[in-house]
Amino acid sequence: MTGVRGIRIMSVAAAVVLVAYVVGGLAGADLGSALGLAKIVVVVAAIVVAALAFQGWSHSSTPHTLSAMVVALLGGASLASTVSTAGGDDLYGSDPMALVGTVAVVAAVTIVQIGQTRSKDGAA
Repeated sequence: MTGVRGIRIMSVAAAVVLVAYVVGGLAGADLGSALGLAKIVVVVAAIVVAALAFQGWSHSSTPHTLSAMVVALLGGASLASTVSTAGGDDLYGSDPMALVGTVAVVAAVTIVQIGQTRSKDGAA
């Protein structure tokens, strides 16, 4: 939420989470030796979104920044939980929790973008 650069970083991180969900969750692709790296990348991407949402809320306490922060933290916690409980060759331990985390991270980025648009229009 540091302007355009922050939204770009958040969008890339959300895209990483979404692609990981499609590849590892829906398609059930065998990630093989890249499984450990994929788990780390998913958690780091969720943390990036949550950290930038928290930073935005700490600088500007508006309904958009507050809701983005809460949703991003929920998404990050959900993804960290399901990735850490995954067993064997699975990316996620719980598919519903992975879906909740993915949707929450993408929603947080969407809320941030809506908030930025409204603040530019003066309708925050």
